[in-house]
Amino acid sequence: MSYFQKANEYYNAKDYKRALDMYEKAIKFKENEAASFYNSAVCFIKLKEYNKAIPLLKSAINLKRESKYFFNLGYCYNMLKNNKKALVYFNTAWSLNNDDSDCEKAINIIIKNYLSKK
Repeated sequence: MSYFQKANEYYNAKDYKRALDMYEKAIKFKENEAASFYNSAVCFIKLKEYNKAIPLLKSAINLKRESKYFFNLGYCYNMLKNNKKALVYFNTAWSLNNDDSDCEKAINIIIKNYLSKK
């Protein structure tokens, strides 16, 4: 069994810390590298450690430009109250997959909140 598969098992069992250890090994051995970076970031998101998730998401994006990678980067910035960066990444995610209604909702919520403060 690969480190990546084992990490996914831990992730599915909601054992995010053990999953992180296995994803780190998967990255080291270049097993599903982009997905390993992304899944590691999602573990940190589940643990509410958004600052740790951001560099992992950026590493995943450097390897593969997927809508969900940008969406989760936007989500991290939104949780850290950085709406400008959140909007950039949500918009990028939406441009890659304009069928993603979650992107549209996230963008509209940020804009609505921004306009209500004016």
